[in-house]
Amino acid sequence: MDSDLHALELPPFELDCRDWLVATPDDGTVPEEVGGAPVVAVLSTAVITMAGLTPASAVLSIGLLDEPVDSVPLSADSPVAELLDLDACAGSARYVVPAPGGHLALLAEFSGGSSCAELLQRFEKLMTSFRWAS
Repeated sequence: MDSDLHALELPPFELDCRDWLVATPDDGTVPEEVGGAPVVAVLSTAVITMAGLTPASAVLSIGLLDEPVDSVPLSADSPVAELLDLDACAGSARYVVPAPGGHLALLAEFSGGSSCAELLQRFEKLMTSFRWAS
């Protein structure tokens, strides 16, 4: 795919992905962009309960912050990730992580398809672990 996606480079970052499977455009398993947004990675996980298997996925993409966005800081443990939207009934959440010194941001969109408290905790735990690498 010919594009200028490589011109939109985020600084390196670290995530604790122990509960997640990670696929990236570099390994050829996910597209370079979704809906015009450059894809950094696609994450997958599942929770096994007495009721069965509850899967979830996340798409990490790059976006431009042209305007301030309404977001809520997660906690003191998470100095960079902010919650944009949470729908506990649908098992979905969206987070934004502004890149240092620029208008770029990492956008994380999680989808579980149904309400599952453990999945929502995994979403928040992953985003709380986010750190810009030095």
